[in-house]
Amino acid sequence: MALYPRWLAREGLSPSILSGWIGLAGPYDFLPIEEEEVRPVFFYPNSPPESQPVKYVSASAPPALLMASRNDTVVNPERNTGGLAQKLRAAGVPARDVYFSRTNHGTLVGAFAKVLSGLAPVADEVEMFVNNTPHKHPAAKTPAQ
Repeated sequence: MALYPRWLAREGLSPSILSGWIGLAGPYDFLPIEEEEVRPVFFYPNSPPESQPVKYVSASAPPALLMASRNDTVVNPERNTGGLAQKLRAAGVPARDVYFSRTNHGTLVGAFAKVLSGLAPVADEVEMFVNNTPHKHPAAKTPAQ
């Protein structure tokens, strides 16, 4: 959504107003869909080409923190996370891609929970990104400590 101007425009916004965005195991460049079990989620074979966030990368995109699991068998981390990060950097957009070895597609998000936080420091990565990414919008404030 952070890269897709049309969706933001519906709310009177544009990607340039965002200070940054965070993606977790995202399907950013998934056509053609390789995993048969996820095809229905994306209306395969009628998945529209414009559904690919990687197609909306531009120099005006906000900085990104992209996290993925090396063991993700649902969303290919190299193709999706790595590919998007490379394309953002090629456009001059700050992008950090981080990969974790002890998680999978589901436990990457689960690692935000205290009980699973030992799997991957996802909360720490988010905190660093939020605290170290300059705020573009005057109303944006640093989260309370």
